[in-house]
Amino acid sequence: MEDDVKHSHLIRKESRASSQAGKGSSLDNTHSQGKDPTHERGSSAGEHKEHHQQQHHHQQHSSTQPETTATSSMINYNVNVQFDPATPQAGKPTNLSLVVTEQKVGESIKQFDIVHDKLLHLIIVNSEDLSHFTHIHPKLDKETGIFHIAHTFAKAGRYKMWIDAKPSGGMQILTAFAFNVEGQPVHSPANITSDKTFVKEVVTDGQSYQVTLDFQRENLGVGRNTKMTFEIRDADRKPISNLEPLMAAGGHCVIIDSNGQEFLHVHPAEEVDDAASWRGGPSVSFLANFPKPGLYRAWGQFQHEGRLLTADFTFEVPE
Repeated sequence: MEDDVKHSHLIRKESRASSQAGKGSSLDNTHSQGKDPTHERGSSAGEHKEHHQQQHHHQQHSSTQPETTATSSMINYNVNVQFDPATPQAGKPTNLSLVVTEQKVGESIKQFDIVHDKLLHLIIVNSEDLSHFTHIHPKLDKETGIFHIAHTFAKAGRYKMWIDAKPSGGMQILTAFAFNVEGQPVHSPANITSDKTFVKEVVTDGQSYQVTLDFQRENLGVGRNTKMTFEIRDADRKPISNLEPLMAAGGHCVIIDSNGQEFLHVHPAEEVDDAASWRGGPSVSFLANFPKPGLYRAWGQFQHEGRLLTADFTFEVPE
């Protein structure tokens, strides 16, 4: 385990400061990541279920800059990402190692709270045109505090990843890294345009589905809650009413703007009380709050009979 980490290569390090006062609170429905946090300060906001909204802020700094805002009530974290090989190659597995350390003592964090059924969420997209989307969950080595996972990129190009985790006793960390994938084939970026229809055919594990996205269009705009409802039907267009929980919820949704700067991690307002017995559908609704106008792409994810189905939709958010 230690040899694997030693021979992989550090590409970037991020530092995060989380307030102790946030203990016991969480970013339940939406995390909004502003500009690329590599060199920008920002904030994360969470919408609590059933229309209760509360904001939590944690300072964000590039690790190359001194920490000037830390106080006795804050815990500062470094987030490290390592690739093996150092530069990912298209079509070949890349081993990723992720570690969160407490900046003051330099030790890795080994205890994390479960957020939406997982200890850490890793979302990866092709940052040129959002064509590649992966939402995966690295496994934690409890002895070292290092998360590990292997991922294969189909094409070379520019990518961006978001890491979402919550150290025990702290607040959630949301940070992003940009990186390149080399080799062949090379991805040819396409123009990002709004969809003309919001009905998608999805095939997963040999099964066909129809997924429809409906907006509460009168509320689609900047700074307001927008209801987004996905409806899932089978290949015969019959509504599916036995969706299974996905990450302890009726579904999952990630929304990213066309520039790869705005990131919303959204979960349904309706909670799943008993994951073993819960069945839902055909409709699953989310509330999203868009920080600025522009083109966005949303990936809705749902589970049916053990199959993960993902449908993406691109749309314009007006002023």
